[in-house]
Amino acid sequence: MRDIRKQVTEALACVSGGAALCALVAFPHALLAATPDPEVEALTQPSNFFEIGGQDVSSASDKFGEYNGLNKSGGYAIGNFDWRGGDAYNGFDGGTGDNRWKIQGSDLGTTSRTISATVSQQGQWDLGFGYDELRHYITNTYQTPFQGALGGNQFYLPGSFGVIDATQLGLPGTGTQGLTPTQLAAFHSENVYTGRKNYSLTARYRFDLEWNVQFSYNRLDQSGAKLIGGAFSPDASGNGGGEDSGTFMNPTDFRTDTFEFSLNHNEARWHMTASYFASLFTDAYSSVSFSNPFVSDYPAPSQTGTQPPGGIFPVDVYATPPDNQFQQLNFTGGYSFSPATTLTGGLSYGRNTQNSSFIADPLFVSALPQGSLEGLVVTSHADLKLTNLTTDQLTLTAMAKFNERDNRTKSETFGSFLSIAGDTWGPLVNTPLSNRRTEGELAASYRLDKRQTLRVSYDFEAINRWCNNTLANTYQSTDPAAPTGYYNQAACVEVPHSTDNRLSFKYNLRAASTVRLNAGYTYSDRHSDINSSYYNPMQTSGQGFQNLGFVPWFDASRREQLVKAGISWDVTEKFDVGVDGRYVDDSYLSVLGVQHGSLWATNLDATYNASEKFSVSAYLTLQGRQRNLRSADASSPTAPPTDLWANRLRDDSDTIGLSAKLDQLVHGKLALTADLSHSSDRSVYTTTFVSYTSDLCTQGIECGTLPTIRNESLRFKLGAIYAANAANKFALHYVYRKLTSQDYYYSAYQLGSTDAVVMPTNQAAPNYSVNVVGLSYIHSFH
Repeated sequence: MRDIRKQVTEALACVSGGAALCALVAFPHALLAATPDPEVEALTQPSNFFEIGGQDVSSASDKFGEYNGLNKSGGYAIGNFDWRGGDAYNGFDGGTGDNRWKIQGSDLGTTSRTISATVSQQGQWDLGFGYDELRHYITNTYQTPFQGALGGNQFYLPGSFGVIDATQLGLPGTGTQGLTPTQLAAFHSENVYTGRKNYSLTARYRFDLEWNVQFSYNRLDQSGAKLIGGAFSPDASGNGGGEDSGTFMNPTDFRTDTFEFSLNHNEARWHMTASYFASLFTDAYSSVSFSNPFVSDYPAPSQTGTQPPGGIFPVDVYATPPDNQFQQLNFTGGYSFSPATTLTGGLSYGRNTQNSSFIADPLFVSALPQGSLEGLVVTSHADLKLTNLTTDQLTLTAMAKFNERDNRTKSETFGSFLSIAGDTWGPLVNTPLSNRRTEGELAASYRLDKRQTLRVSYDFEAINRWCNNTLANTYQSTDPAAPTGYYNQAACVEVPHSTDNRLSFKYNLRAASTVRLNAGYTYSDRHSDINSSYYNPMQTSGQGFQNLGFVPWFDASRREQLVKAGISWDVTEKFDVGVDGRYVDDSYLSVLGVQHGSLWATNLDATYNASEKFSVSAYLTLQGRQRNLRSADASSPTAPPTDLWANRLRDDSDTIGLSAKLDQLVHGKLALTADLSHSSDRSVYTTTFVSYTSDLCTQGIECGTLPTIRNESLRFKLGAIYAANAANKFALHYVYRKLTSQDYYYSAYQLGSTDAVVMPTNQAAPNYSVNVVGLSYIHSFH
């Protein structure tokens, strides 16, 4: 760019200085034409390239290919390109016109491909198109006896599969632990994934330097399925439901259309944007259906494998995500009162509606109170920020923010339910929850001297939660099955109000020309108003009791302290190193629930640039967290509870990595890169007794320490690029990835190891060892 300005200056001198000076100016320009300046060439001529090639994956793994599209073994194409052009580039050579275009594509040989195109007239308008797709491969070890295609919504069993008798639990080989050969033969594998295809259109038109309009449209199509767990419905006699459960493929045949139109204005002292946004979600299905092999039209037979009457199983129906719409008006802007004082802010108002019809759920034996939810949620937002550069050393800021989610959906009583033998299911009430969040911040940043700065801030947050409906606030303040006085307050929320006050300090110091330090401290005090005998209106009568005093960690009163510090040191011109760390301590004040949590992390990284040809860097990350929780046995409620137990969850992880780059080898034609890293993650879960009047271990609570969950990951990548000449290159890459996972959770999925009323899936913890080798040709051109 400096060279271009120099050429313009020389040209002006030529015009004013006469022919002799013009001759002197023209001579170096002739040399420039013979040997183009790379900087000038990059501005005046577009740099294009395309890359084609292939790569081979040694073995199949949905976990390795979870997002990169390389989930199968075998060959994949490599395809990338970037082409640009238009007469705007020719203007530097005396051409006319100001139009440009660009087409780009990447990862075209996989299911993670992207392609885009733009065309524009500089300073006037631009138009863009985009397409990308991505598959999320979930698992290739899932097995099921249900017949039905991935992405479909009907999964049935033939009558010959036979009923699974779960009425004689406790006997060896009953239920799913004693499946017949015919039932075992019905299990087959399914590769479960979700896919998305995204189409986009953007357009912008500039009326002048101050006013412009923008429009964007996005179409997202989703396909495939996700795994969900669900319970089967009991029959009229109460058999085959409740805790009889399975894992199913829930279809994701979704479409989301989003639109945004904005009007923008920008002047020297103020700017503003007014916009309209809409999101329209459509589900191709309203429900998904499954055969229920645990029941027949009559009480379950006494022998596993007996065909249901008529050879047809009863069918359970689950709802899929309902259609909904969201529309929002937005306004943002800012005004500079002076070079030292600026005010910015924004307003928004949105409406989210959902009115899909309820499905015919066999679990209900009485009529639904209405045909659809008639859901309406109104959201509003406002924010304001004032910044003042009071002096050269002091900057003051003040911020206020308001967010409200007003759920205006009606509350209704839903029931009655089918009863399971020995259980009493009463009606329940839906609770459309609303909340209002108010935030504020006062901050000052002061430059103590040329080497030191200090920032101090105070933040305040208040949250109110409520329901608009009388029914949600007053329904069943006492459970008829609970002891007298156990529930004595009615409300739809357990924590109607909470406040959080936060004070933060941040200090930066340049101790020397090569040494920089930073340190920070934050203290936060959150106070929550607790409804001490809250009754959940969505809880059915007799199905367990609230643990009085239990508060979720995200709502509970809490005192938090955060300390962080770091140092960066340029040891030499070629070698620099950095270290930083942080520690967070959370103390919760609720009787039951999370009592204490902590998190710590430290990072070390170093870089050595030996020369323009060789550099190497290394890093180490260590982190850990721990959460301690206390709860009670709610099957025999007392206030306060007496049967107390505690558990501790601890997570630790570490990652070490090394990367290197060798450039300008083999007469400047070869460049090599290498990257090696190893990570280890561990989780340990331990349960102990605090105080108890009975042996909780006999009531289904696991005692002691469970096996450690481990994940060990090794990653190695080697790349080489050989430049035959300026226009032609060859690229070679090699990738090795290994994952070793140990997780006892998957044991409960295996045939013969599940609970007698849980359908097995044989899913396995993800383990893989995969090699990828690729070779491609890259051609650059103008």
